[in-house]
Amino acid sequence: MTFNKAFLASLMLLSSSSHTLAFTTTTIGSSSFSYTTQRAASTLDETETKIPEEEESNDNKKLDINNNEASTTTNNNNKNLKQDIIKKLDEVVDDDDENLSFADRLTNSGVASAAAMATAAVNAAVSMKSLEAPSVEKSFIALDKSANELDEEGLPLVYDKDLIQAYWSKEKGALNKRWGYFVGKAVPFLTKLTTLFIRDGKIADKEIPALSRKAREDLQDLGPTFIKAGQMMSVRPDVLPQATLDELTKLQDSVEVFDTKIAVQQIERELGGPLGQFFSSISEEPVAAASLAQVYLATLQGSDEKVAIKVQRPDVLGTVSKDLYVLRRAAEVFQGLIERFAPQQRTNYVALLNEWSIGFYTELDFNNEAKNQKRLREMFIDKDIKGITVPRVYEELCTRRILVSEWIEGKKLSDASTEEIARVTPYAQEAFLTQLFEVGFFHADPHPGNLLLLDEPTEDGVEIALIDCGLMASINEVDRDYMISAVIHLANRDYASLVDDFIRLQILPEDSNRPAIIPLMDKALSPYVKGGGAKRYEEEVRRLYGMEEGTSASAQVGGFQ
Repeated sequence: MTFNKAFLASLMLLSSSSHTLAFTTTTIGSSSFSYTTQRAASTLDETETKIPEEEESNDNKKLDINNNEASTTTNNNNKNLKQDIIKKLDEVVDDDDENLSFADRLTNSGVASAAAMATAAVNAAVSMKSLEAPSVEKSFIALDKSANELDEEGLPLVYDKDLIQAYWSKEKGALNKRWGYFVGKAVPFLTKLTTLFIRDGKIADKEIPALSRKAREDLQDLGPTFIKAGQMMSVRPDVLPQATLDELTKLQDSVEVFDTKIAVQQIERELGGPLGQFFSSISEEPVAAASLAQVYLATLQGSDEKVAIKVQRPDVLGTVSKDLYVLRRAAEVFQGLIERFAPQQRTNYVALLNEWSIGFYTELDFNNEAKNQKRLREMFIDKDIKGITVPRVYEELCTRRILVSEWIEGKKLSDASTEEIARVTPYAQEAFLTQLFEVGFFHADPHPGNLLLLDEPTEDGVEIALIDCGLMASINEVDRDYMISAVIHLANRDYASLVDDFIRLQILPEDSNRPAIIPLMDKALSPYVKGGGAKRYEEEVRRLYGMEEGTSASAQVGGFQ
Protein backbone atom coordinates (compact mmCIF):
# COMPACT_ATOMS: atom_id res chain seq x y z
CA MET A 1 0.00 0.00 0.00
CA THR A 2 1.40 3.38 -0.93
CA PHE A 3 1.54 6.18 1.61
CA ASN A 4 -1.21 8.45 0.22
CA LYS A 5 -3.81 5.70 0.19
CA ALA A 6 -2.88 4.45 3.65
CA PHE A 7 -2.75 7.93 5.16
CA LEU A 8 -6.13 9.04 3.79
CA ALA A 9 -7.66 5.75 4.84
CA SER A 10 -6.50 6.44 8.39
CA LEU A 11 -8.16 9.82 8.18
CA MET A 12 -11.43 8.10 7.29
CA LEU A 13 -11.38 5.95 10.37
CA LEU A 14 -10.06 8.38 12.95
CA SER A 15 -12.77 10.91 12.14
CA SER A 16 -15.66 8.48 11.98
CA SER A 17 -17.11 9.56 15.34
CA SER A 18 -18.19 12.95 14.00
CA HIS A 19 -18.07 13.61 10.27
CA THR A 20 -16.89 10.61 8.26
CA LEU A 21 -20.42 9.36 7.78
CA ALA A 22 -21.66 12.55 6.15
CA PHE A 23 -22.14 10.48 2.99
CA THR A 24 -24.11 7.74 4.76
CA THR A 25 -26.49 9.31 7.25
CA THR A 26 -29.22 9.90 4.69
CA THR A 27 -29.32 6.21 3.71
CA ILE A 28 -29.41 3.53 6.37
CA GLY A 29 -27.65 0.24 5.80
CA SER A 30 -24.40 -1.28 4.67
CA SER A 31 -25.01 -0.39 1.03
CA SER A 32 -24.65 3.30 1.79
CA PHE A 33 -21.37 2.67 3.59
CA SER A 34 -20.17 0.62 0.64
CA TYR A 35 -20.82 3.63 -1.54
CA THR A 36 -18.82 5.77 0.87
CA THR A 37 -15.83 3.46 0.89
CA GLN A 38 -15.98 3.01 -2.88
CA ARG A 39 -16.08 6.77 -3.37
CA ALA A 40 -13.21 7.24 -0.95
CA ALA A 41 -11.20 4.46 -2.55
CA SER A 42 -11.82 5.94 -6.00
CA THR A 43 -10.59 9.31 -4.78
CA LEU A 44 -7.55 7.68 -3.24
CA ASP A 45 -6.71 5.90 -6.48
CA GLU A 46 -6.94 9.18 -8.38
CA THR A 47 -4.56 10.99 -6.02
CA GLU A 48 -2.21 8.12 -5.28
CA THR A 49 1.49 8.79 -5.69
CA LYS A 50 3.89 5.97 -5.02
CA ILE A 51 7.05 6.95 -3.14
CA PRO A 52 10.20 5.41 -4.66
CA GLU A 53 12.00 3.19 -2.19
CA GLU A 54 15.22 5.18 -2.39
CA GLU A 55 13.44 8.51 -1.95
CA GLU A 56 11.44 7.16 0.97
CA SER A 57 14.60 5.90 2.60
CA ASN A 58 16.34 9.26 2.19
CA ASP A 59 13.33 11.09 3.59
CA ASN A 60 13.26 8.89 6.66
CA LYS A 61 16.98 9.38 7.08
CA LYS A 62 16.60 13.14 6.86
CA LEU A 63 13.84 13.18 9.47
CA ASP A 64 15.79 10.71 11.61
CA ILE A 65 12.54 9.16 12.74
CA ASN A 66 12.92 5.49 11.88
CA ASN A 67 15.96 4.60 13.94
CA ASN A 68 16.30 0.99 14.97
CA GLU A 69 14.52 1.46 18.28
CA ALA A 70 11.62 3.39 16.75
CA SER A 71 11.28 0.92 13.86
CA THR A 72 11.16 -2.02 16.24
CA THR A 73 8.56 -0.23 18.35
CA THR A 74 6.52 0.62 15.25
CA ASN A 75 6.61 -2.96 13.94
CA ASN A 76 5.57 -4.33 17.30
CA ASN A 77 2.77 -1.77 17.56
CA ASN A 78 1.54 -2.71 14.06
CA LYS A 79 1.38 -6.39 15.05
CA ASN A 80 -0.41 -5.63 18.31
CA LEU A 81 -2.83 -3.22 16.68
CA LYS A 82 -3.63 -5.70 13.92
CA GLN A 83 -4.44 -8.31 16.56
CA ASP A 84 -6.65 -5.77 18.36
CA ILE A 85 -8.48 -5.01 15.13
CA ILE A 86 -9.10 -8.68 14.35
CA LYS A 87 -10.45 -9.20 17.88
CA LYS A 88 -12.69 -6.14 17.58
CA LEU A 89 -13.99 -7.24 14.19
CA ASP A 90 -15.10 -10.51 15.78
CA GLU A 91 -17.24 -8.41 18.14
CA VAL A 92 -18.74 -5.85 15.77
CA VAL A 93 -18.85 -7.43 12.28
CA ASP A 94 -21.25 -10.31 11.59
CA ASP A 95 -19.67 -12.97 9.38
CA ASP A 96 -21.37 -16.24 8.42
CA ASP A 97 -18.03 -17.85 7.68
CA GLU A 98 -15.75 -17.87 10.71
CA ASN A 99 -12.92 -19.25 8.57
CA LEU A 100 -12.55 -16.13 6.46
CA SER A 101 -8.97 -14.91 6.26
CA PHE A 102 -7.98 -11.43 7.40
CA ALA A 103 -7.61 -10.42 3.74
CA ASP A 104 -11.12 -11.70 2.95
CA ARG A 105 -12.52 -9.70 5.84
CA LEU A 106 -10.89 -6.58 4.46
CA THR A 107 -12.50 -7.25 1.09
CA ASN A 108 -16.00 -8.00 2.39
CA SER A 109 -16.36 -5.44 5.17
CA GLY A 110 -16.18 -1.68 4.73
CA VAL A 111 -15.63 -1.27 8.45
CA ALA A 112 -12.87 -3.85 8.55
CA SER A 113 -11.21 -2.35 5.50
CA ALA A 114 -11.14 1.13 6.93
CA ALA A 115 -9.91 -0.13 10.29
CA ALA A 116 -7.14 -2.28 8.86
CA MET A 117 -5.94 0.40 6.47
CA ALA A 118 -5.86 2.86 9.35
CA THR A 119 -3.85 0.42 11.44
CA ALA A 120 -1.27 0.10 8.67
CA ALA A 121 -1.13 3.84 8.13
CA VAL A 122 -1.03 5.51 11.53
CA ASN A 123 2.57 4.69 12.40
CA ALA A 124 3.65 5.56 8.86
CA ALA A 125 1.90 8.91 9.27
CA VAL A 126 3.97 9.64 12.37
CA SER A 127 7.26 9.04 10.61
CA MET A 128 6.44 10.52 7.22
CA LYS A 129 5.74 14.11 8.19
CA SER A 130 7.40 16.58 10.52
CA LEU A 131 5.15 18.15 13.12
CA GLU A 132 5.36 21.62 14.64
CA ALA A 133 4.36 22.38 18.19
CA PRO A 134 1.50 24.88 18.61
CA SER A 135 2.55 28.52 18.33
CA VAL A 136 1.55 31.13 20.91
CA GLU A 137 1.43 33.97 18.37
CA LYS A 138 -2.37 33.78 18.00
CA SER A 139 -3.12 32.39 21.45
CA PHE A 140 -5.39 34.12 23.97
CA ILE A 141 -3.86 32.22 26.91
CA ALA A 142 -2.33 34.46 29.57
CA LEU A 143 1.18 33.20 30.34
CA ASP A 144 4.52 34.51 31.53
CA LYS A 145 6.82 34.62 28.48
CA SER A 146 9.79 36.12 30.33
CA ALA A 147 11.27 32.83 31.63
CA ASN A 148 12.67 29.95 29.58
CA GLU A 149 14.13 27.56 32.16
CA LEU A 150 14.27 23.83 31.44
CA ASP A 151 13.46 20.98 33.78
CA GLU A 152 15.48 17.80 34.24
CA GLU A 153 14.10 16.28 31.02
CA GLY A 154 14.87 19.34 28.93
CA LEU A 155 11.27 20.58 28.89
CA PRO A 156 10.52 24.31 29.20
CA LEU A 157 8.86 25.28 32.46
CA VAL A 158 6.89 27.92 30.53
CA TYR A 159 5.36 26.93 27.20
CA ASP A 160 7.85 27.46 24.37
CA LYS A 161 7.18 26.13 20.85
CA ASP A 162 10.82 25.66 19.79
CA LEU A 163 11.91 24.00 23.02
CA ILE A 164 8.99 21.56 22.94
CA GLN A 165 9.80 20.65 19.34
CA ALA A 166 13.40 19.99 20.39
CA TYR A 167 12.08 17.67 23.12
CA TRP A 168 9.85 15.87 20.61
CA SER A 169 12.84 15.39 18.30
CA LYS A 170 14.79 13.79 21.17
CA GLU A 171 11.94 11.47 22.19
CA LYS A 172 10.96 9.97 18.81
CA GLY A 173 10.88 6.37 20.00
CA ALA A 174 8.71 7.20 23.02
CA LEU A 175 6.38 9.30 20.87
CA ASN A 176 5.89 6.47 18.37
CA LYS A 177 5.13 4.09 21.21
CA ARG A 178 2.63 6.49 22.78
CA TRP A 179 0.96 7.10 19.41
CA GLY A 180 0.58 3.35 18.91
CA TYR A 181 -1.04 2.96 22.33
CA PHE A 182 -3.45 5.80 21.57
CA VAL A 183 -4.44 4.29 18.22
CA GLY A 184 -4.91 0.90 19.89
CA LYS A 185 -7.61 2.54 22.04
CA ALA A 186 -9.11 4.77 19.35
CA VAL A 187 -9.47 2.32 16.45
CA PRO A 188 -11.67 -0.31 18.17
CA PHE A 189 -13.89 2.39 19.71
CA LEU A 190 -14.37 4.23 16.43
CA THR A 191 -14.92 0.94 14.59
CA LYS A 192 -17.77 0.22 17.00
CA LEU A 193 -19.26 3.66 16.36
CA THR A 194 -19.01 3.15 12.61
CA THR A 195 -20.69 -0.24 12.79
CA LEU A 196 -23.62 1.18 14.75
CA PHE A 197 -24.04 3.93 12.17
CA ILE A 198 -24.08 1.33 9.39
CA ARG A 199 -26.62 -0.82 11.17
CA ASP A 200 -28.98 1.87 12.48
CA GLY A 201 -28.12 5.05 10.58
CA LYS A 202 -27.50 6.74 13.94
CA ILE A 203 -26.33 6.06 17.47
CA ALA A 204 -29.48 4.90 19.26
CA ASP A 205 -30.14 6.14 22.81
CA LYS A 206 -29.85 2.59 24.16
CA GLU A 207 -26.26 2.35 22.88
CA ILE A 208 -25.03 5.58 24.45
CA PRO A 209 -24.50 4.39 28.06
CA ALA A 210 -22.24 1.50 27.03
CA LEU A 211 -20.32 3.67 24.55
CA SER A 212 -19.92 6.37 27.18
CA ARG A 213 -18.64 3.88 29.73
CA LYS A 214 -16.10 2.54 27.24
CA ALA A 215 -14.97 6.07 26.36
CA ARG A 216 -14.50 6.91 30.04
CA GLU A 217 -12.52 3.71 30.65
CA ASP A 218 -10.27 4.42 27.65
CA LEU A 219 -9.64 7.98 28.84
CA GLN A 220 -8.68 6.65 32.28
CA ASP A 221 -6.28 4.16 30.73
CA LEU A 222 -4.69 6.86 28.57
CA GLY A 223 -3.76 8.93 31.63
CA PRO A 224 -3.81 12.51 32.99
CA THR A 225 -4.01 14.43 29.71
CA PHE A 226 -6.99 12.50 28.44
CA ILE A 227 -8.66 12.46 31.85
CA LYS A 228 -8.38 16.25 31.83
CA ALA A 229 -9.97 16.38 28.37
CA GLY A 230 -12.81 14.16 29.59
CA GLN A 231 -13.34 16.32 32.66
CA MET A 232 -13.52 19.37 30.42
CA MET A 233 -16.19 17.73 28.25
CA SER A 234 -18.18 16.57 31.30
CA VAL A 235 -19.60 20.08 31.69
CA ARG A 236 -20.70 20.48 28.05
CA PRO A 237 -24.42 19.55 27.80
CA ASP A 238 -24.51 21.51 24.52
CA VAL A 239 -22.15 18.95 22.96
CA LEU A 240 -22.78 15.59 24.66
CA PRO A 241 -25.89 13.67 25.75
CA GLN A 242 -26.71 13.40 29.45
CA ALA A 243 -25.69 9.75 29.75
CA THR A 244 -22.22 10.65 28.49
CA LEU A 245 -21.97 13.63 30.81
CA ASP A 246 -22.89 11.40 33.77
CA GLU A 247 -20.19 8.91 32.82
CA LEU A 248 -17.49 11.53 32.25
CA THR A 249 -18.35 13.18 35.56
CA LYS A 250 -16.98 10.03 37.22
CA LEU A 251 -13.55 11.13 36.04
CA GLN A 252 -13.69 13.87 38.67
CA ASP A 253 -13.63 11.24 41.42
CA SER A 254 -11.70 8.45 39.72
CA VAL A 255 -8.28 10.10 39.70
CA GLU A 256 -5.80 7.95 41.55
CA VAL A 257 -3.99 9.84 44.32
CA PHE A 258 -0.24 9.59 44.72
CA ASP A 259 1.38 8.86 48.08
CA THR A 260 1.55 11.69 50.62
CA LYS A 261 5.21 10.83 51.28
CA ILE A 262 5.94 11.65 47.65
CA ALA A 263 3.98 14.89 47.98
CA VAL A 264 5.96 15.90 51.07
CA GLN A 265 9.23 15.15 49.29
CA GLN A 266 8.06 17.31 46.40
CA ILE A 267 7.19 20.18 48.77
CA GLU A 268 10.54 19.99 50.58
CA ARG A 269 12.50 19.78 47.34
CA GLU A 270 10.68 22.76 45.84
CA LEU A 271 10.88 24.95 48.95
CA GLY A 272 14.43 23.94 49.80
CA GLY A 273 13.94 22.83 53.39
CA PRO A 274 12.14 20.44 55.77
CA LEU A 275 8.33 20.61 55.83
CA GLY A 276 8.28 21.84 59.44
CA GLN A 277 10.23 24.93 58.46
CA PHE A 278 7.21 26.20 56.55
CA PHE A 279 4.13 24.41 57.94
CA SER A 280 3.22 23.30 61.46
CA SER A 281 0.74 20.68 60.20
CA ILE A 282 -0.50 19.06 57.00
CA SER A 283 -3.37 16.67 56.32
CA GLU A 284 -2.39 13.00 56.14
CA GLU A 285 -4.34 12.53 52.90
CA PRO A 286 -5.14 14.97 50.10
CA VAL A 287 -8.46 16.78 50.48
CA ALA A 288 -8.81 16.87 46.70
CA ALA A 289 -7.15 15.11 43.76
CA ALA A 290 -7.19 16.08 40.10
CA SER A 291 -5.51 14.84 36.94
CA LEU A 292 -2.55 17.23 37.31
CA ALA A 293 -2.21 17.81 41.06
CA GLN A 294 -3.65 17.16 44.50
CA VAL A 295 -4.42 19.52 47.37
CA TYR A 296 -3.56 19.31 51.07
CA LEU A 297 -4.85 21.32 54.02
CA ALA A 298 -1.99 22.76 56.05
CA THR A 299 -1.26 25.35 58.75
CA LEU A 300 1.43 27.97 58.31
CA GLN A 301 4.38 27.76 60.69
CA GLY A 302 4.19 30.37 63.44
CA SER A 303 0.48 31.09 62.98
CA ASP A 304 -2.90 29.38 62.99
CA GLU A 305 -3.63 30.39 59.40
CA LYS A 306 -4.95 27.55 57.26
CA VAL A 307 -3.69 27.24 53.69
CA ALA A 308 -4.23 24.99 50.67
CA ILE A 309 -1.08 23.39 49.22
CA LYS A 310 -1.47 22.36 45.60
CA VAL A 311 1.18 19.76 44.72
CA GLN A 312 1.87 18.78 41.11
CA ARG A 313 1.96 15.10 40.19
CA PRO A 314 5.49 13.74 39.73
CA ASP A 315 6.77 13.56 36.14
CA VAL A 316 3.47 14.90 34.77
CA LEU A 317 5.16 17.47 32.49
CA GLY A 318 6.89 14.79 30.39
CA THR A 319 3.70 12.74 30.15
CA VAL A 320 1.64 15.73 29.08
CA SER A 321 4.23 16.80 26.51
CA LYS A 322 4.11 13.40 24.81
CA ASP A 323 0.32 13.37 24.90
CA LEU A 324 0.17 16.81 23.31
CA TYR A 325 2.16 15.37 20.41
CA VAL A 326 -0.37 12.54 20.08
CA LEU A 327 -3.33 14.91 20.19
CA ARG A 328 -1.64 17.32 17.79
CA ARG A 329 -1.09 14.46 15.35
CA ALA A 330 -4.66 13.22 15.72
CA ALA A 331 -6.02 16.72 15.10
CA GLU A 332 -3.94 17.04 11.94
CA VAL A 333 -5.21 13.68 10.70
CA PHE A 334 -8.79 14.72 11.44
CA GLN A 335 -8.34 18.11 9.77
CA GLY A 336 -6.89 16.51 6.66
CA LEU A 337 -9.96 14.35 6.21
CA ILE A 338 -12.35 17.23 6.74
CA GLU A 339 -10.59 19.37 4.15
CA ARG A 340 -10.47 16.51 1.64
CA PHE A 341 -13.85 14.81 2.07
CA ALA A 342 -16.08 17.35 3.85
CA PRO A 343 -14.87 20.82 2.78
CA GLN A 344 -18.18 22.34 3.88
CA GLN A 345 -16.96 21.86 7.47
CA ARG A 346 -15.01 25.08 8.03
CA THR A 347 -13.88 24.54 11.62
CA ASN A 348 -10.11 24.65 12.14
CA TYR A 349 -9.71 21.68 14.46
CA VAL A 350 -5.92 21.98 14.52
CA ALA A 351 -6.19 25.57 15.77
CA LEU A 352 -8.69 24.53 18.43
CA LEU A 353 -6.39 21.76 19.64
CA ASN A 354 -3.42 24.14 19.56
CA GLU A 355 -5.13 26.61 21.86
CA TRP A 356 -6.23 23.89 24.26
CA SER A 357 -2.70 22.42 24.27
CA ILE A 358 -1.07 25.74 25.12
CA GLY A 359 -3.59 26.32 27.90
CA PHE A 360 -3.19 22.83 29.28
CA TYR A 361 0.62 23.05 29.32
CA THR A 362 0.42 26.48 30.95
CA GLU A 363 -1.70 25.04 33.77
CA LEU A 364 1.39 23.08 34.83
CA ASP A 365 3.24 26.31 35.64
CA PHE A 366 2.08 27.10 39.19
CA ASN A 367 4.16 30.29 39.26
CA ASN A 368 2.08 31.54 36.35
CA GLU A 369 -1.08 30.50 38.17
CA ALA A 370 0.01 32.38 41.29
CA LYS A 371 0.53 35.57 39.25
CA ASN A 372 -2.87 35.11 37.59
CA GLN A 373 -4.57 34.56 40.92
CA LYS A 374 -2.99 37.64 42.48
CA ARG A 375 -3.92 39.79 39.48
CA LEU A 376 -7.54 38.58 39.47
CA ARG A 377 -7.87 39.17 43.23
CA GLU A 378 -6.55 42.72 42.87
CA MET A 379 -8.88 43.34 39.91
CA PHE A 380 -11.94 42.46 41.99
CA ILE A 381 -10.76 44.86 44.70
CA ASP A 382 -9.92 47.70 42.27
CA LYS A 383 -13.25 47.34 40.43
CA ASP A 384 -15.15 47.10 43.71
CA ILE A 385 -16.77 43.78 42.77
CA LYS A 386 -19.10 42.77 45.59
CA GLY A 387 -19.93 39.34 46.98
CA ILE A 388 -17.06 37.41 45.38
CA THR A 389 -13.37 36.96 46.15
CA VAL A 390 -10.24 35.18 44.97
CA PRO A 391 -8.06 33.46 47.63
CA ARG A 392 -4.86 35.23 48.65
CA VAL A 393 -1.63 33.74 47.28
CA TYR A 394 1.52 33.25 49.40
CA GLU A 395 4.02 34.05 46.65
CA GLU A 396 7.07 33.33 48.79
CA LEU A 397 5.89 29.70 49.08
CA CYS A 398 4.98 29.20 45.41
CA THR A 399 7.18 27.47 42.84
CA ARG A 400 6.77 25.89 39.43
CA ARG A 401 5.26 22.78 41.06
CA ILE A 402 3.84 24.09 44.38
CA LEU A 403 1.05 26.63 44.95
CA VAL A 404 0.12 27.84 48.44
CA SER A 405 -2.99 29.96 48.88
CA GLU A 406 -5.61 30.94 51.43
CA TRP A 407 -7.87 28.10 52.57
CA ILE A 408 -11.56 28.60 51.74
CA GLU A 409 -14.26 26.87 53.78
CA GLY A 410 -17.10 26.14 51.41
CA LYS A 411 -18.71 23.76 48.93
CA LYS A 412 -18.86 23.53 45.17
CA LEU A 413 -21.57 25.66 43.64
CA SER A 414 -22.88 22.52 41.93
CA ASP A 415 -23.64 21.14 45.43
CA ALA A 416 -25.58 24.26 46.47
CA SER A 417 -29.37 24.52 46.55
CA THR A 418 -31.36 26.30 43.86
CA GLU A 419 -32.10 29.13 46.29
CA GLU A 420 -28.42 29.56 47.18
CA ILE A 421 -27.40 29.63 43.53
CA ALA A 422 -30.07 32.21 42.72
CA ARG A 423 -28.85 34.41 45.59
CA VAL A 424 -25.20 34.53 44.48
CA THR A 425 -25.69 34.51 40.70
CA PRO A 426 -25.72 38.34 40.42
CA TYR A 427 -22.28 38.47 42.07
CA ALA A 428 -20.86 35.97 39.59
CA GLN A 429 -22.48 37.74 36.63
CA GLU A 430 -20.99 41.09 37.61
CA ALA A 431 -17.56 39.53 38.16
CA PHE A 432 -17.40 37.74 34.81
CA LEU A 433 -18.86 40.61 32.77
CA THR A 434 -16.23 42.91 34.27
CA GLN A 435 -13.45 40.42 33.49
CA LEU A 436 -14.53 39.83 29.91
CA PHE A 437 -15.84 43.17 28.65
CA GLU A 438 -14.19 45.82 30.82
CA VAL A 439 -10.73 44.44 31.65
CA GLY A 440 -10.16 41.73 29.05
CA PHE A 441 -8.48 39.34 31.50
CA PHE A 442 -10.77 36.53 32.55
CA HIS A 443 -11.01 33.12 34.19
CA ALA A 444 -11.23 30.62 31.32
CA ASP A 445 -12.27 27.55 33.33
CA PRO A 446 -15.30 28.61 35.42
CA HIS A 447 -16.92 25.20 35.90
CA PRO A 448 -18.98 24.65 39.11
CA GLY A 449 -16.04 23.02 40.89
CA ASN A 450 -14.07 26.26 40.62
CA LEU A 451 -16.80 28.35 42.24
CA LEU A 452 -17.13 27.79 45.99
CA LEU A 453 -20.09 28.86 48.09
CA LEU A 454 -18.65 29.95 51.45
CA ASP A 455 -20.00 28.21 54.55
CA GLU A 456 -20.42 31.61 56.16
CA PRO A 457 -20.41 35.05 54.46
CA THR A 458 -17.48 37.27 55.44
CA GLU A 459 -17.82 40.60 57.26
CA ASP A 460 -17.53 42.29 53.84
CA GLY A 461 -20.48 40.29 52.48
CA VAL A 462 -18.42 37.89 50.35
CA GLU A 463 -20.39 34.69 49.65
CA ILE A 464 -18.52 32.95 46.83
CA ALA A 465 -14.88 32.38 45.91
CA LEU A 466 -13.39 31.84 42.46
CA ILE A 467 -10.48 29.38 42.58
CA ASP A 468 -8.01 27.65 40.22
CA CYS A 469 -6.55 30.42 38.06
CA GLY A 470 -4.25 28.18 36.04
CA LEU A 471 -6.14 28.91 32.84
CA MET A 472 -6.71 32.62 32.21
CA ALA A 473 -7.18 34.38 28.89
CA SER A 474 -6.64 37.88 27.56
CA ILE A 475 -8.82 39.72 25.02
CA ASN A 476 -7.74 42.96 23.36
CA GLU A 477 -9.94 46.06 23.34
CA VAL A 478 -10.94 45.75 19.67
CA ASP A 479 -12.27 42.23 20.14
CA ARG A 480 -14.02 43.25 23.36
CA ASP A 481 -15.89 45.94 21.41
CA TYR A 482 -16.93 43.36 18.81
CA MET A 483 -18.12 41.04 21.60
CA ILE A 484 -20.21 43.78 23.18
CA SER A 485 -21.69 44.55 19.77
CA ALA A 486 -22.53 40.87 19.33
CA VAL A 487 -24.33 40.75 22.69
CA ILE A 488 -26.41 43.79 21.75
CA HIS A 489 -27.31 42.34 18.34
CA LEU A 490 -28.17 38.99 19.93
CA ALA A 491 -30.44 40.64 22.50
CA ASN A 492 -32.20 42.52 19.67
CA ARG A 493 -32.33 39.37 17.50
CA ASP A 494 -30.50 41.24 14.77
CA TYR A 495 -28.93 38.09 13.32
CA ALA A 496 -27.73 39.73 10.11
CA SER A 497 -25.56 42.10 12.17
CA LEU A 498 -24.57 39.24 14.45
CA VAL A 499 -23.11 37.43 11.44
CA ASP A 500 -20.97 40.51 10.78
CA ASP A 501 -19.81 40.49 14.41
CA PHE A 502 -18.87 36.82 14.18
CA ILE A 503 -16.92 37.42 10.98
CA ARG A 504 -15.00 40.28 12.63
CA LEU A 505 -14.25 38.01 15.59
CA GLN A 506 -13.15 35.30 13.12
CA ILE A 507 -15.73 32.90 14.49
CA LEU A 508 -17.10 32.67 10.94
CA PRO A 509 -15.06 32.91 7.71
CA GLU A 510 -15.45 35.99 5.53
CA ASP A 511 -17.02 34.02 2.67
CA SER A 512 -19.77 32.59 4.90
CA ASN A 513 -23.10 31.81 3.26
CA ARG A 514 -25.10 34.53 4.98
CA PRO A 515 -28.55 33.61 3.56
CA ALA A 516 -28.09 30.10 4.95
CA ILE A 517 -26.61 31.10 8.30
CA ILE A 518 -29.08 33.81 9.37
CA PRO A 519 -32.19 31.58 9.61
CA LEU A 520 -30.14 28.91 11.39
CA MET A 521 -29.00 31.50 13.93
CA ASP A 522 -32.60 32.56 14.42
CA LYS A 523 -33.70 29.00 15.11
CA ALA A 524 -30.76 28.11 17.37
CA LEU A 525 -30.36 31.33 19.36
CA SER A 526 -33.90 32.67 19.75
CA PRO A 527 -34.73 30.16 22.53
CA TYR A 528 -31.73 31.50 24.47
CA VAL A 529 -32.84 35.09 24.01
CA LYS A 530 -36.29 34.32 25.40
CA GLY A 531 -34.68 33.36 28.71
CA GLY A 532 -36.32 31.27 31.41
CA GLY A 533 -33.42 28.96 32.15
CA ALA A 534 -32.46 25.52 30.91
CA LYS A 535 -35.94 23.96 31.24
CA ARG A 536 -37.59 26.76 29.27
CA TYR A 537 -34.89 26.47 26.62
CA GLU A 538 -35.44 22.72 26.28
CA GLU A 539 -39.18 23.24 25.91
CA GLU A 540 -38.60 25.77 23.17
CA VAL A 541 -36.15 23.44 21.38
CA ARG A 542 -38.74 20.64 21.49
CA ARG A 543 -41.34 22.95 19.95
CA LEU A 544 -39.05 24.23 17.20
CA TYR A 545 -37.77 20.81 16.20
CA GLY A 546 -41.06 18.90 16.68
CA MET A 547 -39.57 16.58 19.30
CA GLU A 548 -41.82 14.28 21.28
CA GLU A 549 -42.02 14.28 25.06
CA GLY A 550 -39.63 11.78 26.60
CA THR A 551 -37.05 12.28 23.87
CA SER A 552 -33.66 13.44 25.11
CA ALA A 553 -33.15 16.98 23.80
CA SER A 554 -29.46 16.89 24.58
CA ALA A 555 -29.07 13.64 22.67
CA GLN A 556 -30.83 15.11 19.64
CA VAL A 557 -29.20 18.52 19.57
CA GLY A 558 -25.68 17.59 20.60
CA GLY A 559 -23.50 14.61 21.17
CA PHE A 560 -23.58 11.40 19.16
CA GLN A 561 -26.68 12.41 17.20
